[in-house]
Amino acid sequence: MNVLELIRNRILKDQRLDDAQYLMAKAYRGVAYVDAHHDAPKSAGDGNRTLTYRGRHYSHPQAG
Repeated sequence: MNVLELIRNRILKDQRLDDAQYLMAKAYRGVAYVDAHHDAPKSAGDGNRTLTYRGRHYSHPQAG
């Protein structure tokens, strides 16, 4: 292995780690995300209501 290949492998490893951390963080931002190792996202009828603020739509869990 030459130096350029070692550098390339390190860059690819860092990119893969960054992508994995980004995808795992989606679950904590309220974005529905499914992969082979996690549960399915909640359905639309799970007690959330859709609201609009300054033209942006978002869902809000209903109390009760």
